[in-house]
Amino acid sequence: MRVLFVIRIPYAIEPHGVMLLAAIAQKAGHAVGLTILKKEPLTKAVETFGADVVAYSVIGSEIDAFKQADDALKRRMRATGKRVFRIMGGPHPTFSPGILDEMELDAICQGDGERAFPELLRRLENREDLAGIPNIALTSAGAEKRELIVDQDAYPFADRDLYYRAVPYLPHTGLRSFITGRGCPFSCSYCYNHAYNNMFKGCGPIMRRRSVEHVLAEIEEVIKRYPPVRFIRFFDDIFALRADEWLEEFSEKYAARIRIPFYCLMRPNTFNEDTARLLAKAGCYSVSMAVEAGTEAIRNDILERRLSDEEMVNAFELARKYKLRTYGNTMVAIPGTTLEDDFTSLEFTRRLGLTVPTFSVCSPSRGTKLAQIAEENEYLEPNADLITRFSALSPLNCYTRREKEIQARIACLGTMYCTVPKFMTPWMKRLIRSRLPLGIARKIGFSFTVFRIATCLFPHAIPRSPVTMFKVAVDGIRYFW
Repeated sequence: MRVLFVIRIPYAIEPHGVMLLAAIAQKAGHAVGLTILKKEPLTKAVETFGADVVAYSVIGSEIDAFKQADDALKRRMRATGKRVFRIMGGPHPTFSPGILDEMELDAICQGDGERAFPELLRRLENREDLAGIPNIALTSAGAEKRELIVDQDAYPFADRDLYYRAVPYLPHTGLRSFITGRGCPFSCSYCYNHAYNNMFKGCGPIMRRRSVEHVLAEIEEVIKRYPPVRFIRFFDDIFALRADEWLEEFSEKYAARIRIPFYCLMRPNTFNEDTARLLAKAGCYSVSMAVEAGTEAIRNDILERRLSDEEMVNAFELARKYKLRTYGNTMVAIPGTTLEDDFTSLEFTRRLGLTVPTFSVCSPSRGTKLAQIAEENEYLEPNADLITRFSALSPLNCYTRREKEIQARIACLGTMYCTVPKFMTPWMKRLIRSRLPLGIARKIGFSFTVFRIATCLFPHAIPRSPVTMFKVAVDGIRYFW
């Protein structure tokens, strides 16, 4: 079978799920390709590659782009009479299986696809019945059977060649991304994890992790095959819950064998003296810890973060103690909150002293507790379009147009507000409350944010070539914008 994977936009962070499934498909004897919707029409890519299967990888905010591309593909199939099997995976179909009927897809993959996807390809090739494959749904009712992949060492390393052929400048950035495990035991209301854990309850442990040796072997192979590697990004939902045997082993072996600075995601209540010490010992350079809201009531009662102000302050002070750069996002326009709450969050985030704070307009994802709260309070219409970028206007109807524009300017200019000298903050606040056109605010704000992310969080990964640097910057701004 010839399998064409489809993503929406290139970015400096590799699409690990696509790359892993591509490696598994190739191991099973299938040909794989990748197309990017922002770079070429899907119909052209399907024809050029000669695809038998088109595999969409989709998060909720990207669905409109995939619908448009898929509509064009369906028109092409009707005109030519040549059928292509279309399957969608990723968070959106996992939690919104109705997309199968809405887009008239052939199948969706809900959750892990390491076993499901190659089995689907095998049955397609042999013209066998597709029913009963765990995690594969053929109707909007969802998959008949569900499974979690527990053994994270059982599969080949991700196929980076696939992505680097599609985005040739990326190997020159010096940044490579890896994942050491899956799962998150926390139940934040705005996140899919609580729904995912309920969906796959009884299928295996929530937290599933690769062995340290398996992780380091992949990193060593990537260093050898795709130089230069100057910075590593681990994008696990949460890198460490505690200072356990795995983190102890990782700290020792990574420092001895890899010796490349890295970035990882933590949570303020798991980032304590012991975990911070081990991360710093391993060579951690920067760490992400989300802020999300500036008051305990919103953070805990609405977002269900279970984090006190004291825990937040202590975590970022601890990061400074160990000389770790910090990143964290804060949301504005959270259901049930006011514009003044957003300014409180802005001030609290500045007080925390993050190296790179970012802000986004909250867009409750379908299937999450937060979306349910918004719908129950009639803040969010059942068919409301959810936003597709960090600084779009809020989809909630509990704010005026003027308030939504101010919230969007917080998302654009919040990074600047929190990092400029204190004497400039009154001027910045007036700018945020002004009628500065959002187009200008986005260009100013996101150019500054992308620059600060690159220079403060991933400085070793900055491309040496001005041309490559320009391409990375453009794609970065498009991604956030």
